[in-house]
Amino acid sequence: MITEDIKIIQGIFQVVEAGIVHGYDAFRYGVELGEGYIETELCVEKDGVEDWNVEEDINGAIILRLVRELQDSAVKRGEPWKSFVMSYREGEQVQTKFAY
Repeated sequence: MITEDIKIIQGIFQVVEAGIVHGYDAFRYGVELGEGYIETELCVEKDGVEDWNVEEDINGAIILRLVRELQDSAVKRGEPWKSFVMSYREGEQVQTKFAY
């Protein structure tokens, strides 16, 4: 991952975090990008309880643009990924794991 990718990841994080309506202690945001589609899933943990049906207001158009930028950057380096999961727990670092 290069500096430009980190900026894109930060942008995705900011959009997701801002879109979690009722707060969180931790969250996981999964993205799968294919030809002509994007699938996302969000799991929020609050007070030790995971919620996969959390109320969210995430701007899908911005996410799609950022995810495409991230994938384009990876493809140019010869590292085409198929999906990734971003994880964050309050007070800790954001972790992003890619599936190739």
